[in-house]
Amino acid sequence: MVAATDKHDRSNWAGERELFADHILHHHRAAAPSTATFATLREIEGRLKSIRNIEKITKTMKIVASTKLTRAQRAMTESRRYGQTSNEVYKSAETAAADAEGKKKLVVVCSSDKGLCGGIHSGLSRFIRREAAANPNFDLVILGEKCRSQLSRTNANNIVLSFAGVGKDVPTFADAQAIADQIVQLSGDYSEIQIVYNKFINATAYEPTIIEAFSEDSFVNSRTSMAYCS
Repeated sequence: MVAATDKHDRSNWAGERELFADHILHHHRAAAPSTATFATLREIEGRLKSIRNIEKITKTMKIVASTKLTRAQRAMTESRRYGQTSNEVYKSAETAAADAEGKKKLVVVCSSDKGLCGGIHSGLSRFIRREAAANPNFDLVILGEKCRSQLSRTNANNIVLSFAGVGKDVPTFADAQAIADQIVQLSGDYSEIQIVYNKFINATAYEPTIIEAFSEDSFVNSRTSMAYCS
């Protein structure tokens, strides 16, 4: 009788132990997803430290960008007087593009090699595409990789010459002369040459603008050019 009782007790204890183990396992499985969603204090501190580091880097980038912008604006202001004087001479001499029916127009697009400039490059590309829709008889010379990659998808047949690496430093007359020498050597016979660039309005706004580049013959044949040649 005693043996039967001990056996019964042992079986009850084994059953209770199994039920207790199942209960603990079930509770652990149920609690695991909820505890996994909460970050530990150390993880939160690590994330805050990462955010502070990014903030420091961003502030440094802003300072560097502001310094570069100020330097570029100063150089732009100093160089504008030369371009304005040249335009006044052409205007006073009443210089116009030579009449050449059936000849192509050459468009020189001034962009850069890098992005992160908002819609500067895409604005120039859209301007060129609108001009192409109105008058498709033209060739393209592109300064900078950004506009070249954009326009090569829609106007690849118009691109006759492109330049890269222009504008990394402050532009000089030697840079302009090297580009002009390459353009002069093109085999095409053009009725007019237009330079398209982004005119600076403020730090966030630019406007595609055209400058006429007249040939020597066009200037000599101007109505009042002799006043400047004498």
